[in-house]
Amino acid sequence: MIRVFYTHENELVWEKYPEKAVLDPNRNYLWIDLLHASQEEKDQVCKFFKVKLPTYKEAVEIESSSRYSEDSASIKANSGFLKDGDAPKIHQVSFLLKGNVLFTVRNVELQSFAEVVKKIKVARQDFIRSGSQIWVLLLETRIDLDADYIESLTRITNIISRKVQSLSDPEEKTLRKIAELQENTILIRESITDKQRLISALTRSPFIDQETGERLRVIMKDITSLLQHTQFSFERLEYLQDTLMGLVNIEQNKIIKIFTVVSVIFMPPTLIASIYGMNFRVMPELNFSYGYPIAVVLMISSSALTLLYFKRKKWL
Repeated sequence: MIRVFYTHENELVWEKYPEKAVLDPNRNYLWIDLLHASQEEKDQVCKFFKVKLPTYKEAVEIESSSRYSEDSASIKANSGFLKDGDAPKIHQVSFLLKGNVLFTVRNVELQSFAEVVKKIKVARQDFIRSGSQIWVLLLETRIDLDADYIESLTRITNIISRKVQSLSDPEEKTLRKIAELQENTILIRESITDKQRLISALTRSPFIDQETGERLRVIMKDITSLLQHTQFSFERLEYLQDTLMGLVNIEQNKIIKIFTVVSVIFMPPTLIASIYGMNFRVMPELNFSYGYPIAVVLMISSSALTLLYFKRKKWL
């Protein structure tokens, strides 16, 4: 599907074509968004605008030259956008800015794009005048959504923190939730860091005007703040994980301690029973009429004395 945004009679117009796009050379196009676009649709856009769109293979490359490149006529970049949900994942989006037109290529619906479309529909003509401004608006919106996502992770972390403090018996699902939060924090930090590199390159580009450059610098400040917050959140999650693991170790030590004490308490009676359970022919106590009750008393007394000794030492 191809979505286009252009100006017509001093008005901002947004159209989408589920199948083949109807491109008019008389229109002042600002944004061409290709979502799940077929190769035929991509070829149509390339032929009409005389551009070469980034491929999926280029989008997933991690080399810096593949993430951002610039020549005398255009800027080409790839950036990861986080899509949250039950299983958050980073999806690659390709950008191409040529002249006044922004091209975006993606394979998944993203909230940031939907939010920007809403903003564009209510925007004034003097607010959106170029594809570069739309690009910056996409980045601003994505960073705002990243900030909201970090806040949601922080709220969940606060709940877990209070739960850990009140836990008498550590739960496995709590440890799993902490691990999940750590993974999500890593994902959002990876996404934000990717934006940081992209925006840093854009601020130095001659294609970006002064006004747009100021907006990019504001975004950079927001990114720095978010990265610091994610670092704090990750350290906090590590602390909670260590605390919970410490509680688990304490519980295990208590269980081992109980088994150890029980074993030691029954060692003297076992020793006495072992001695008088030997099958030697000559054992003086065998003919003693009170031998059995005395042996029983000895076994009970030895266990009681051992238990009393442990309590005096405060080992129990």
